[in-house]
Amino acid sequence: MKSKITLIGVVFLALSAGIVRSQEQISLIKNHLVAHLSEIGLTKADLAELEITSTASSQSKDAQHVYLRQLINGIPLTNGTGTAVIKNGKVIHFTSQFRSLSNTEVSSPGITNVDALKIGFSAAGQAFAALPSLISSDTELNAYLYEGSSYSNETIPVRLMYLNQNGKNQLVWDISIATKDDWWSMKISATTGELLLKTNWIQHCQFDHDSESNSYSSHKHNQQAFAPMPPPGLDQYMVYALPTISPSHGNRELVVNPSDPTYSPFGWHDDNGVAGDEYTITRGNNVFASDDIDDDDIPGYSPDGSAVLNFNFPYDSAVGVQGNLDAVVTNLFYMNNMLHDIWAYYGFDEESGNFQQTNYTGLGLGSDYVNADAQDGSGTNNANFGTPPDGSNPRMQMYIWSSNANDILTVNDPTSLAGSYGSTIAGFGPPVPTIPITEDVILVNDGTAPTTNGCEPIVNASEINGKIALVRRGVCPFVDKVQFCQDAGAVAVIVMNNVAGTTFSMGGTSSTITIPSLMISQSDGNVFEAMLNGGTPINATIGGTVDLVAKDSDFDNVVIAHEYGHGISNRLVGGGDNTSCLHNEDQMGEGWSDWFGLMVTMKPGDLSTDPRGVGTYVTGAANDAVGIRPAAYSTSFTVNDYTYANTNSGVSQPHGIGFVWATMLWDLTWALIDEYGFDSDVKTGTGGNNIAMSLVIEGLKLTNCEPGFVDGRDAILAADELLYNGENKCLIWEVFANRGLGLSADQGDTDNRSDQVEAFDTPECIEAGAGINENNLNLAKVYPNPTKDELTIKFVKNNRAEVIRLIDLRGNEILRIENNDLNQLNIDVSTLASGMYLLQLQNDLGTRTVELVKN
Repeated sequence: MKSKITLIGVVFLALSAGIVRSQEQISLIKNHLVAHLSEIGLTKADLAELEITSTASSQSKDAQHVYLRQLINGIPLTNGTGTAVIKNGKVIHFTSQFRSLSNTEVSSPGITNVDALKIGFSAAGQAFAALPSLISSDTELNAYLYEGSSYSNETIPVRLMYLNQNGKNQLVWDISIATKDDWWSMKISATTGELLLKTNWIQHCQFDHDSESNSYSSHKHNQQAFAPMPPPGLDQYMVYALPTISPSHGNRELVVNPSDPTYSPFGWHDDNGVAGDEYTITRGNNVFASDDIDDDDIPGYSPDGSAVLNFNFPYDSAVGVQGNLDAVVTNLFYMNNMLHDIWAYYGFDEESGNFQQTNYTGLGLGSDYVNADAQDGSGTNNANFGTPPDGSNPRMQMYIWSSNANDILTVNDPTSLAGSYGSTIAGFGPPVPTIPITEDVILVNDGTAPTTNGCEPIVNASEINGKIALVRRGVCPFVDKVQFCQDAGAVAVIVMNNVAGTTFSMGGTSSTITIPSLMISQSDGNVFEAMLNGGTPINATIGGTVDLVAKDSDFDNVVIAHEYGHGISNRLVGGGDNTSCLHNEDQMGEGWSDWFGLMVTMKPGDLSTDPRGVGTYVTGAANDAVGIRPAAYSTSFTVNDYTYANTNSGVSQPHGIGFVWATMLWDLTWALIDEYGFDSDVKTGTGGNNIAMSLVIEGLKLTNCEPGFVDGRDAILAADELLYNGENKCLIWEVFANRGLGLSADQGDTDNRSDQVEAFDTPECIEAGAGINENNLNLAKVYPNPTKDELTIKFVKNNRAEVIRLIDLRGNEILRIENNDLNQLNIDVSTLASGMYLLQLQNDLGTRTVELVKN
């Protein structure tokens, strides 16, 4: 196990040095809240102590997001969080999870931080041997930083905080421990030692089918003086270049000097802001990509492009993906860097908590590039992403996929069943062994009807011991079944599907499962079960050699973007200092992640009704297949008819719930494209797809901690108000209402996935800024604004402008159109000089003047 001082520790050290809080902003926000006490249901006493944990700039440039947390006698209340937007010296938006402080426990701990640390080790599955070394401490703040030692892959911060549970503010020790497969954030009662809350910073995506305390100033480091940017490089990478999704969707191509000059100004292999590359391997400021086949979470093999950074590596199909690490890791490196550069344009930048070793602007915290592990050995048919707070390295783990492989499970006896069977390895536990397991297959009996689903301790453990357990899917989580079988002594587990159709990678998270498990189809399972119930024994083999037809998620750009998307949403919702906001039942993290993957792989010619599956390559499905979600993404209700009510039941949590949210975001994207067109310039374009990307990223910054769908919808509406003066609010309402998230929709308790109420109504809506005159009797839209090449004027409700004039700021008329009878005009402005112009639209009801910016 490696151990290092992470920026989580640096935060504590900075606090102990005495960070100056932005009292002016806090006072401004407090005054705003006091004026709205009746609306937020709090008292002035509840707002007595607030601290700023982080800040982020808005894309509107003249507004700032400020993230706050309540304090109780100087001790932070971990889930008492709020988000404010300040513009022109006023609070224009506020949302919070602020709590009443009336029911608060004692303010001094009954157990020590060392006692809590031992409890944390046990909860993380680590037996206590010796106390790790203390790196630093601040007794005033009750904050301590320990070496990871043999317990954690990262340093271990321990801090005294409060936690609101069941309306009571309880004193807790806050601890985070990174084990080999999980990164646990825990809250342990400082009074009783009880583990009150345990969440995982790693999103284990299990692509299954469905059935802390900082101040504003701490994030504004002194501006660093970097050397002039180097000239454009000649580095080159043979990859599945965006928008290509995977090997099933196109060929690899050589891209030259793809780093963005604005957000990766020193190239992809620099990490100190001085001209000249620090690395010739797949490592740099934004990501360190390497293999982790041996699953030790230590960087393994990274291809070397030499001094000329030539990563043009061949692919040898004769040895499969497992024999082509150069090509595989190069694609993973390329995608992480591209995602970094693309989403920075929409607000996932340094101040907002993005992933970089060195923050060139001096804003936010550095030392947190992505550790991207190719062909990770901790499992198969899976991928995950761990997101600690700003300043600590996230980890992306990408797996080999063996979908419905016919060489993993072989029946040896009886001869009537002999042969290979299609199966899929679980997304948890170890991969199938290369040295095969050959044993008899024993049907599970858990003593509780239905007895074969393994949801209780196994009663025929003496028969199961040393054998392969056969268990039926249903009732309880997959990890529970496999754990009960393992406890009974099974050496491997075969899970029989309980519904018709193909098999899939079973989802779940467990650090204690040490035996392989796989799923077979319902039809095959029925035959196996009937044979065993009839008294005929079955002998089978699980495992085998390298799978030459295996797929690699390092080649699936949508899956990579999905995982990276977890990092974006976790760092933006609640601010970069708080990555524990998306663990409630209704949260939409999986949906945002799917949408991120869809957006960066859009291409000209795509249609809104086209079916877009997720994971079709890694599962070996057709490109237009459903993939690993309940339905393909499409605006067509014939293809995807899911609405808000489906989140109550019938879909999984969190992936199915996220799928419904991504369905809504996909509809919104296409509604905006229908309105403003599609722009293939994914970074600086002005099309509807670009507007959607701006709205979603800004909306993430405006979304409160522990959100539900209504919170997410309202955040996007607020983003439209902030970025586009509400120009799209009617369109946004119509899109969400069409999927059941209308005005009267009720999200209920966001930690209860079964109490959502859908509604299809919309408010009476007049689009902001759309009227030709002040009474909005005639409506028009002018877009994009700013514009580069073409300007569109679209009249709605059968209205027209009789005279259209374009005037420069000196009063010169550049363009004049009279007697217009068209409801839409497209005007070429590519030859105009950059600057500000006035567009006048006139009819007998009045004149509207629009300030137009030409880039």
